[in-house]
Amino acid sequence: MSTRLNWRLLLGEFVVIVVGVLMALWVDQLREARVNAELEVEYLESLVTDLEADLASFDEAEVWMHRQEAAAVIVLALYEGSPPTDNVADLVAAVETAGWQYSPSITRNTLDDLRSTGNLRLIRDPELRRAIAAYYAKVDEISIPLADMRDRIWAQYDARVANVLGPGVRLGVLQRPESFGHGITSDALAAAEPPSVEELTAALRAFPELEIAASEVLYQTINMRAGLGQMQRAALELKAELERWLASGD
Repeated sequence: MSTRLNWRLLLGEFVVIVVGVLMALWVDQLREARVNAELEVEYLESLVTDLEADLASFDEAEVWMHRQEAAAVIVLALYEGSPPTDNVADLVAAVETAGWQYSPSITRNTLDDLRSTGNLRLIRDPELRRAIAAYYAKVDEISIPLADMRDRIWAQYDARVANVLGPGVRLGVLQRPESFGHGITSDALAAAEPPSVEELTAALRAFPELEIAASEVLYQTINMRAGLGQMQRAALELKAELERWLASGD
């Protein structure tokens, strides 16, 4: 019996095996690339959704800030003896709510997922990755000081309102339809009728510290709205960039 090896046959079998392994790896790579591309699109679409939520929050914050500016102006007008309306309930509401603050919320669900899973690498375009990182760095840079400013305004203004409005009157403001506390009740306290315009003006003039606080509310709210505008522009720019990329199908 011959023991000579058929090297040509062995070489052919080896080539077949190697080609088969390489083909399998190639197919796996194609499959992984397709899955990663689909995930990339899903993540970018999810980021667009997050940005839309941010923009809605920015819009709500802007409406709220305009409301606080108007309320602060009313308080200052009362100190000057020129109330803009004879509706004392509206005047009392302005005095109570001028210090109410609202900070926009930033939706980070997709970003947190990308970072925690390491899937940020799935976004192939480095410029797009940098743009995403730049947006969230921008909102952090602005929103953290805004939150600090909000807390400071609340502490400075709200602590002084109690010197002008009684707790029952303040509860009545909370129960107004436009208030976040609409429908609130208390077993310990009953809502009181608001004072007259003359009584309200007299109470304010007896406590000038609230005028200073209202001036601070007005100034700082305008300042906060400038920062809010920067976040709005950054969100719109990133959203437009993501939508361009998604539309291109790259």
